[in-house]
Amino acid sequence: MPKRKRQSKKKLVGKSRFTDAKRWLLNYPQKDLISSYSKRYGLNYSIAEDELMNLGYYDELYIQHYKKEGIEWEYRMEPLSGEMVVVPKDTEELEIYQIHGLF
Repeated sequence: MPKRKRQSKKKLVGKSRFTDAKRWLLNYPQKDLISSYSKRYGLNYSIAEDELMNLGYYDELYIQHYKKEGIEWEYRMEPLSGEMVVVPKDTEELEIYQIHGLF
């Protein structure tokens, strides 16, 4: 009996890709998240970044970007909504909106 070929993860689309990605991201040691995601699912960098943000990895992407650039970061409370956001260290309240836009 011939062996069945395993389906490539690159061919996953829509909800099946998001379901698989959620499971994969729970166990993934988060080094260069966007590159790993784009390689795994055969996507370009910007689409991988958008999908990761849709999956709720917004803060992790900012943290990785700051680490690559050598910027110290911290969580700060956004004054209007009360949400905690990742910003470079010693950022003033007015600059939070320039980094993250309106909430």
